[in-house]
Amino acid sequence: MKHLGETADDIIVTAALTPAQRRHIERRAKDGQLQRIFKGLYVAAAGGPDDVARRVSANWARVAGVIAPGGVISHASAMSGRPIDGMVYVSHPTLGRRKVRLPGLTVEIVPGCGPLAGDVPMSNTGLHYAGHTRFLLENLGMKLARKAGADAVERYLVMTLNASGEKALNRIRDEAAIIASALGLQGEAASLRELVAALLGTHKQGTLKTQEGILIAKGMPVDAERMMRFDALASHLRIHPFPRFEEGVPSGVPRHNFCFVESYFSNYVEGTKFAIEEAREIVLNNRISVARPKDSHDVLGVFRLALTPPFRNSPPVAGEDFLPGLEQWHTAMLGSRPEANPGRVKTEQNYAGTTAFVRPSHVRGTLEAGSKIALSVPEGFARAVFYAFLVSEVHPFDDGNGRLSRLVMNAELSRVGLHRIIVPTLFHPQYVDCVRKLTRSNEPEAFARCLAMMARWCSQFDYTDMDALIAALRTTNAMEESPAQYQLLNLDGSKSLQG
Repeated sequence: MKHLGETADDIIVTAALTPAQRRHIERRAKDGQLQRIFKGLYVAAAGGPDDVARRVSANWARVAGVIAPGGVISHASAMSGRPIDGMVYVSHPTLGRRKVRLPGLTVEIVPGCGPLAGDVPMSNTGLHYAGHTRFLLENLGMKLARKAGADAVERYLVMTLNASGEKALNRIRDEAAIIASALGLQGEAASLRELVAALLGTHKQGTLKTQEGILIAKGMPVDAERMMRFDALASHLRIHPFPRFEEGVPSGVPRHNFCFVESYFSNYVEGTKFAIEEAREIVLNNRISVARPKDSHDVLGVFRLALTPPFRNSPPVAGEDFLPGLEQWHTAMLGSRPEANPGRVKTEQNYAGTTAFVRPSHVRGTLEAGSKIALSVPEGFARAVFYAFLVSEVHPFDDGNGRLSRLVMNAELSRVGLHRIIVPTLFHPQYVDCVRKLTRSNEPEAFARCLAMMARWCSQFDYTDMDALIAALRTTNAMEESPAQYQLLNLDGSKSLQG
């Protein structure tokens, strides 16, 4: 049961309470039920010090509003939208510079302007939030508080340009000229003006420092949100160890059999469904289905890319050659489907449910920049995981993106002598869930882990005899379609699939 003055988070501000209510709060604090963290500010103390710190941190705006009413959330805090390392910066026109250290939060008051045009009131806190133009200026040069820096400002301008076009950048430039004097940031306004001009191609490009900004100025814009996601994945892949499964499939018949199974599942999960026996006739005996010739060639296309160098063991060259390389792969894979525009980048944005993939105008730049990030990831399994997500997340073509993403992934594995990965039918929904978790929540761990699980699963089989291989796949439920009814098993029948 809540007491008078408490919110749902048990942060209590006494300023608006009656004298009697305040005395009641003070008695509860004396009894140890509440902790006074600042004059007129109390927090429920029942959960101990860690819980108090958590509550303060979660309610940082209300807490800062009590400490510096009339101030403006500014500098790096405004650009990030939250405290950084437990610190929140508040510009204030009358309060002197100081730090107020509380459990879970430090509020640093910085002498500066009160609210300006463009700053937004934060309801029920007594604070304003710095407008976009203001916090861009503040993060370019002021030394009074922690700043995000010029690179972060440039990336923000790139995102704004991608999202809202040139008019939005021109508006920021014009607003900066108006408010710079009040902030004392005329020099920063000049720097911001140069960044905008460089991005719009009306000023020397040497002003730009970020890869995203340089590509924009070169006429190859990037999807800035995706670039941040690629950075998050790369950071995870650089520091986490992964199991290493050496290539155990010899050349000749076993390799042909493996590449057939790889192609079979990669096509099946994308909707090109054949019974495995019929697909076997198509691929290994070249018996094209009379009723479904194009689907037959889809299965053959993936098989040949999986089997034949350089596609088998050489991912496209990173950088400006990455997309041309993918176009070559796409043509080889879907050359029999003119309606799929083989080798041609999509002309309309494509979707998977509510997920919108990279806009056509941003495909080339995003793949160029993203593939360069891949080179910063350890080669082998980690880089293969990155390639799989890069191609899938950009979705550069009208059709075949999922198959292509797995082929590029496997090319990196084969390049360094590691076991290629198959995603079987039964596991595909779980694989898609892991991709979606990375796409929507920037959480890479599940995606990398599920591919490690599949690397281990694929390494269990003997690919020497096709009849025995198909029978073994059936014992693992690999070809079933309902995760609600079946579980993917190891070859020995166990239910543990841990990467």
